[in-house]
Amino acid sequence: MLKKLPLPWSRYIPAGLTLTLGIGLSTLTFALVWNWEDKRRDYEMHRRIDDISIGLERQLNSDLDVVLALSDYMKAFSAVERSSFARFVGRPLSVHPSLQILAWAPRIPNSQRRDYEAKARIQSDSSFEITERGPQGELRKAGEQRSEFFPVLYVEPAAGNETALGFDLASNPNIRAALDRGRDTGEMIITSYLGLIEDNPSEPGLLAIVPIYENSPKPTTLESRRELLQGFVLGIFRGKDIFQASLKGRNIDYLNIYLTSEASDKQEASLQPPPTPDPVLKDLAATEQIHQLALLFQSGSQQVFSASASAAQEVKSNCPILENPGPDYTACRRLLKITGRQWSVYVSATPEIRRTRKHWRSWGTLTMGMLWTLLPVTYMLTALSRTAQIEKLARDRTRQASELQDAYQQLEAEQAKSEQLLLNILPAAIALRLKANESNIAESFGEVTVLFADIVGFTELSSRIPATAVVKVLNDIFSAFDHLADRHGLEKIKTIGDAYMVVGGLPTPRPDHTEAIANMAIDMLREIRLLSLDYSEPFSIRIGISTGPVVAGVIGLRKFIYDLWGDTVNIASRMESHGITGCIQVTAETYEILKDKYTFQKRGAIQVKGKGYMTTYLLIGRKEW
Repeated sequence: MLKKLPLPWSRYIPAGLTLTLGIGLSTLTFALVWNWEDKRRDYEMHRRIDDISIGLERQLNSDLDVVLALSDYMKAFSAVERSSFARFVGRPLSVHPSLQILAWAPRIPNSQRRDYEAKARIQSDSSFEITERGPQGELRKAGEQRSEFFPVLYVEPAAGNETALGFDLASNPNIRAALDRGRDTGEMIITSYLGLIEDNPSEPGLLAIVPIYENSPKPTTLESRRELLQGFVLGIFRGKDIFQASLKGRNIDYLNIYLTSEASDKQEASLQPPPTPDPVLKDLAATEQIHQLALLFQSGSQQVFSASASAAQEVKSNCPILENPGPDYTACRRLLKITGRQWSVYVSATPEIRRTRKHWRSWGTLTMGMLWTLLPVTYMLTALSRTAQIEKLARDRTRQASELQDAYQQLEAEQAKSEQLLLNILPAAIALRLKANESNIAESFGEVTVLFADIVGFTELSSRIPATAVVKVLNDIFSAFDHLADRHGLEKIKTIGDAYMVVGGLPTPRPDHTEAIANMAIDMLREIRLLSLDYSEPFSIRIGISTGPVVAGVIGLRKFIYDLWGDTVNIASRMESHGITGCIQVTAETYEILKDKYTFQKRGAIQVKGKGYMTTYLLIGRKEW
C-alpha cells in the first residue's frame, strides 16, 4: 500500500485549476453569448439599414425621374407653350409630395435679351423681366455685363413662386457652377437647395438640373455642347418630404439618417472635361464649387438639417453596429444608385438606442456556468491525497526515463566524435577493418596514380614571416588541396613539411584514377594562383605524377597512418623534385594513359636519382573537343 503523503498547499492546485477553468469557461461562454446577442442585433440593424436605403433609393429615383421625364418632353418639341408645360407637370406635382418646383430656363444671349423680355411679357406675364439678387438679397433687374442669361420662363406651381419667374440662374455663383457642370457633361446635376425662390430657404432640399440641347441628343464634344445648349430643366425637392415619404412604414426608431451625394460628386468630377479658353463664355465660369448634397434627418423630431463636415463625421462614427472601424466608418453606410450614380447614406444611433440593448441570455449563461463549476471542484477536493501519490510516481518514472535518454544521446555524440576523428586519419574502408579488430592491414594494388606536390620557396617565406603566419598560410593551402581531393574522389595520404601526397585508385579501386589525379593537378595550379593573389605572395608549386603498382597498409601499434610503399611512390616523388616550377611532370606510363584526352609537352629524357635517364612529359591541360 502506498504511503500517504502530506498535503501541502500545492496539492490544491488541481482543484484551483479546475475552479479557474470553470470560471474561465463560464466567462468565455458569457462573452460568446454576449457577442452572439450583439451580432444578432447587428444583423437586425443591417436589415433595417438595408430597408431604409432601399426606400430612399426608390423615392429619390422616382422623384428625379420626374425631372428626367420633363427634360425628355422638352427635347421632343422645339417650342413648348406655357399651358402645355403646366398640363404636363400637373400630375407629377400632385403625386410627388416632395416636389416643390418644376421649371424651364432657356438660354438667352445678351443680344436677344430685349426682344425676349418683350415677347415673354406678351406670352407669359406683362411684368416679366430678367432679374437677379443684389448684395442684400433684394430682387432687382439683371445687369447688362453678362454675355448670356438663363431666366426662369415657366415655373409650376405658379402660386407662391412668382419671384422665381424671370430669375437669372447664372446670376447665382453656386447655381452657375451647377449649370456649367451640366452644360459641359450633358448629365443631370444634383446639388443642395440654394434658395432659388427666397433669400433664406426655410428647410434644406435638393436642386436637380438637366441641360437641353438643340436637336435633342447630347452632342459628343465639349465645344458642341456649349454651342448647342438650349436651356435647363430644373426641379426643387423638399428634403423633409423626401425622407418622410421614403421612410413611411419603416422602423427608424432611435436612428438618425445622413444622406450625401459625395460618391456621385466624385464621379462627376472625374467626368468633368478640362476647362478650355472661351471668350464668349468666360463670364459663366463659376467662382465656387458645386454644393455637395448633405442632409441629416432626425427621426425623433422628424426634422431635416444641412449637415456640416463635423456633423457628418459624428454621424459616421456613431453607428449602431458595433463592428465599425475607423477612419472610414462604413458599417452603417450603404451606396445608393441614384439616376445612374452612387450616393451614400449613413445611419447613426441616438443615445436612447443604447438603453435598448439587453443581455439577459449572457448573464443567465454565466450564472449556470458558475453553479456547474462547483460540482467537479467539490469532488476533486476529496481525492487530493490519491492524486498526489500517483503524480509522484509518474514524476519519478519520467525523470528516470529523461536521464536515460540524456545519457544515451551523450554516448551517441561521443561515439560520433570518435568516428569522425578516425575518418580524418584513415580511409573509411580501412577504419572499418580496424574496428573489426583486423591486424596487419596490407594490400597490393596493381595500378594506382600517385601525386606529389611541393611548395617552391616556402623555406625562404618561413624566414620572412612569423611562425603563426607560416602555419596559417600552409593550412590554407593544404585545406584547399583537401577540398580538391574530396571533390575528385581521391585519397589524401599525408603532408611532409610543405609537400602534399595524394593517390587515386585505392583503397577502393576505380578505373579513372589517372584522369582524377590529372584533373586535381590542374586544379591545384589554379588554386595556388588564387591564393597568391589573396596573400600577395608569389606562391608556386611543382607537381609530379607516376602510375604503377604499390603496397598500402597500416603498420605499428600507435598513431596509425595509412601509407604507401613501392617504386611508383619513389618515382612520383622524383617527378616532383626534378620537375619545373609551376608545371606538372608525369612519367611515360601516365602519359600513355592520358595522351588521348589531355595535352602534353614532351620534356625528354632526364636523369632521375636511382633510376637513370627517364622520358618525362609536362601535362598542359584537357583537350578541347
